[in-house]
Order: sequence, then structure tokens, then C-alpha cells
Amino acid sequence: MRIVQSWPVYIDPAVGADNVAELCTNNFYDTLITLDENSVPQPRVAEEWQIDPATLTYTFTIRQGIKFHNGDTLAASDVVYSLKRMMTIGEGWGFMFRDNVKDVSAPDAQTVTITLEKPIGPFLLYLLHLAIVNEKLVTQNAKTDGPYGTFGDYGKEWLLTHDAGSGPYMVKEMNLQESVIGTRFPDYWQGWDPNAPDTFKVIGSTEPVTVRTLMAQQQLELSDEWQPTENYDAMAKLPGVKVANLRTGAPLAVMFNTSKPPFDDVNFRRAVMYAFDYKTCQELILPGSVRSRGPVSPVIPGGDVGLPIIEQDMTKAAAELALSPYANQLDQYPIEFWWNSVVPDQEKISLLLQSNCAALGITVNVVKSSWTQFVDAAAKPETTPHIFPVIETAIPYPEAGAILEYMYKSSTRGTFSNMHWFDATTQVEIDQMLDDALVTIDTTERLAKYKAIILKLIDLAPTIWAVEMPQRHAYQAGYLEWPTATTNDKGETINLMPGLRMQFKDFRFKGE
Repeated sequence: MRIVQSWPVYIDPAVGADNVAELCTNNFYDTLITLDENSVPQPRVAEEWQIDPATLTYTFTIRQGIKFHNGDTLAASDVVYSLKRMMTIGEGWGFMFRDNVKDVSAPDAQTVTITLEKPIGPFLLYLLHLAIVNEKLVTQNAKTDGPYGTFGDYGKEWLLTHDAGSGPYMVKEMNLQESVIGTRFPDYWQGWDPNAPDTFKVIGSTEPVTVRTLMAQQQLELSDEWQPTENYDAMAKLPGVKVANLRTGAPLAVMFNTSKPPFDDVNFRRAVMYAFDYKTCQELILPGSVRSRGPVSPVIPGGDVGLPIIEQDMTKAAAELALSPYANQLDQYPIEFWWNSVVPDQEKISLLLQSNCAALGITVNVVKSSWTQFVDAAAKPETTPHIFPVIETAIPYPEAGAILEYMYKSSTRGTFSNMHWFDATTQVEIDQMLDDALVTIDTTERLAKYKAIILKLIDLAPTIWAVEMPQRHAYQAGYLEWPTATTNDKGETINLMPGLRMQFKDFRFKGE
């Protein structure tokens, strides 16, 4: 099983958090719980659980008989170690637990208790990202000198190229520059279908000609989701190849650095938002996409199907620009639009907005950047460019709060998913609204609070919510069965979580 993906990849579950990291984590590790297609928590390492709302304590019974790849038996203490490691390192999905978990312990070998600092409505959904590492193995391979006291480097260097999991596949080879290979773990507790892939290889290349050539030669089973539209069209014409267009609620968010003039002014931001040609973006650049209704798709619980679609309106754009203090100083404020070279369609979007803004007298300079440059620039407001597009496919959990928290909360600021840099007063207000929603246990009430936050963000105009992107993959349908694609073709609900759509043990080869 061969797949191409953007690079680099961090296979340490306490570090990686993008799509390719999720893909690897879900194949190398077991998580505490999993989710079905309706985003309902289901057993995995935890076979059952109880919740005590009075003490905010979750008690999990750990499944017996799960083996790590080295033969050790998975125990409750490994779960405790894994969660504490995530919280201490504080990277990847660690932010979901770091300030929320008060205590985690293992009263016995098969029981884990997690006590929260405060109520968290979607906490069970958070636990989808609690991948269980082998405490003994990681400790044995940790460097003694490191930033984590007695834990040294917590095994971070070793886990760059190795795994310490119990998942269906184990790391066979890891080349940090170009690929990772996983091979079947024979003793996997869920067993194996004989037609499931024995190995998988994730290749760190998304170059369109290379991808198309490999697909034509049947040297590639599954493409990445970042190919330009014309490449998908070309691959769809290859014998046996299909393109899956998966509606997962992923927004194409053209984000503004709201701390950098002239985008520190809301009227200027609204002017650019109204100037954007949404129709051309959807129909010509990204055919198959769906027009956005604010920051959260209606397919995600908490999204609002009743919100109007924003249209290009140059009259409104001019009126908003006239209200901006920068209206008569546009020549002093040229704008930089960085686009990610891994996603060629982003260049077309940048050129479209450049043309749209020129009609208002706004200069937009288009800058090609690598993914690494993108991530590095995101760390500080002064290095973050004026405009930067992100296709947010790696949501933390399937609920509106995930998108809102991941893209607009202060705790995620300075990452590739949140480079808005609101002023302190605005950021505090957004944080308070999000915190209030997230501690709301009643689901109906919580979803209503998400909708109020969505309206607040639309008024602030920190983003052009251009379209809702389908997650597109070309794959060898002639000899490969991909359950998610089959379900999608039937018009049925698919799993919104990228890693769960790419569990290779569920794929099947057909024929010889």
C-alpha cells in the first residue's frame, strides 16, 4: 500500500498533529477510544467507561490482552504515562489536555481515572487523540539529558524514527527526509483479514507530475489531498483510477494577521472579504467545493446551515474601505499573500485576490513559501504575513468547538492553524465565549453557544471563508477497496476524522 503525502511527518503522537501525522498515529498506535461515522465515542483500548459529573472523574476499564509491538502487555500505567507525556511536552494535541486534566492515575492494572479541572462537554471526543505508548520502551530509549527533568527528552529523539505502539502496523523504516514504512503487526488484538495490506509506505512527495506518473504505472495506490484540480481530472481518466471527493467540512480559510496594519482595522478586513470573488474560486479554481457558511461547515455539529453565504460585493467593499483609516494611505501598505508551495491551487487563489484587491487600489504581493517557512513564520505576529491560506482538514474532534478552538483560541495562536493575532481585548472575549461553550455539558446548549461565536467571528472578519473543500484522493479502485470511498459514493455519512479514514487494516486488495 503506497500513498503520497506532504512532508515532514512527526510520528510521535505527542508531537504530530497534521493529516500525515494522524495517518501514521492511527496505524502505529491504539488510542483510548475511537469514533464511529456519526462521531459517537466507541471502545478501543478502553472497553468501557463511567462518568461522575459531581467529581468530574472519568473511569476507564482497559481491555486485557493488548500487546505492544515488542511483546509487552499494555496496562493502565501506560495510559497514564502517555497522557502525562502529552501534557508535559505540550506539542501536537497536548493543548487539549494540558490545562484541563487535574489528575490521571491507575488504581490497578486495568483501570484509569482521569479527573478534570472543570467540566468539558466534548472531553470524550478529545480522547480520540490519546495514543498509548509503551512506558517501559520509551523510558529505556529516552536521552537522560533533556528539558523534562527526570524524564530527560521523554524519548522524543528516539520516537522520531521508531514507534512504541500497539497498533495494527509497526515502523519498519523511517527516513526523515522522504518516507516511512509500516509493516503488519501479526499479534494485533483485532486480528487481520488476509486481503488487508501487509505493508504501507508513505512517500513525502506531492509533486503533481510525479504523483500522476506513479498512479499511471500502478506504483501508487492513494494520492494525497493537495493535488491541483487538473491533476485530479487527469488521474480520473486513468484505467481503474477513481477520485474520491469526501465532504468532511474542511474550510479553505484565507486568514488575516489582524495585528499587522492595515489588517488591524476591521473595516479594511471587511473590504477585502467582500472584494473576494467566491464564485470564481468555487467554480473555476476548486470545482467540487461547497460555498462556506462562516468558519464552521454545517456537516460538523454546531455549524449553522441557516447562515447566509457571503458573496463578492464591490460596492460593500468600497464602502467598508472608505471607513478605514488606511483608505487614503494604501500606497504605504502593500500586502503580502503567502501561499504554500505544496498546494498549487493556493497560488491561483492568491492571484485571484490580488486581482480583486487591485480594483480597490490595494496592492497584494504574492509570495511562494514552503510549508516549513509557513510554520516558522506563524510563531510571531511580526513574522506572520498579512494573508495566509490554510485548508483545515486535521480538526481535533468532530464538533464546531474544534474548529473554533483550533483556529481562534489564544492557546493555539502561533501555530499554522491560528495566525490571526487578535488584540488582547478581542482575544479575551473570544476565549471567554469558547470557554463558556466548552464547559457546557448539555450538547444542545453547547452547540447553540458555538453558533453565537460563529456570528461574532463573522462580524470581526478575520478570515475569508472561501469554500468548504472536499478532501480529494485519487486511488486505484480497480484493485483496491477503500471503505470510506465506498461509503461516500453511497451518499452515506463518513468519518470526519482524517486518521480514521486512513486505517490501512480496513483496506482490501481485490483479485491477484
